[in-house]
Amino acid sequence: MIKQLFTDMDGTLLNPQGELSPATIQAIKQAHLPLTLVSARAAADMLRFVEALGLTGPQIGFNGALIYQVNHHQIESRSEIPLSKTNGLKIIQAVQKHFPEVSINFYDATHWFAPKHDHGVDLQAERSDFAPQFGNPTDILANHPQQLLKITLLVTGQTDPQAVADLITNLNIPNISLQLPAAENGITFIDITNAQAQKSRGVQYVLDQAGITNAEAAAFGDGENDLPMLEMVGLPIAMGNASDKVKAVAKYVTKANSADGWAAALTHQPALVAASQA
Repeated sequence: MIKQLFTDMDGTLLNPQGELSPATIQAIKQAHLPLTLVSARAAADMLRFVEALGLTGPQIGFNGALIYQVNHHQIESRSEIPLSKTNGLKIIQAVQKHFPEVSINFYDATHWFAPKHDHGVDLQAERSDFAPQFGNPTDILANHPQQLLKITLLVTGQTDPQAVADLITNLNIPNISLQLPAAENGITFIDITNAQAQKSRGVQYVLDQAGITNAEAAAFGDGENDLPMLEMVGLPIAMGNASDKVKAVAKYVTKANSADGWAAALTHQPALVAASQA
């Protein structure tokens, strides 16, 4: 029996406008199953969705680099897998030198930092519920007490995202993960975290805390960064808009996120219907 739900957000739980549809909200509230959001987003960017759904358990941000809970509108960190600040600064400085047009953003558990106000910052701000603090990365990383959890680079225009990724790879920095999700509207996001920061790591943490087996969990996803999460649960569910690799590991493929696929799975997939009625 399914006892815990995990879900990616963008392209999965959220519709193409980046919002929760009324059908999805209703399906979640009627399911009566614990739900954990699992996202590349910052916790502050997830906050309004956590509160809209009334989620009180642990949530997973930065692709598993941060596990946290929300208590009285406050984000409380439970577990972090940080990047080395020395290595993070090395990456930032290399990008500034060789690709000054690329927007650089970096995060701790509750703050967003950027070296300057640029087009990439504005693009992020359009979908964000918090604002960046601007400053010299060297000073910020040296003086800020919290840990560095993620660097995000926004590549637009004529810049080749793969060339940026190759620059970072050629720095030969150990123990980092470099992810390039599919480009959206001509924008490529390059996410850099500790190599141990995987969605699967966050999922296992939540399952262990709750005393639930992997077979008793279901997960929803659409992108290749969801594969580690989907491969470790008893019921992996792919969205209709998911990549072929994601669909290949799924036990069930639902409709696209533009057609309320998340709600459709929750109300029509037999294992989930039985669990919610138990």
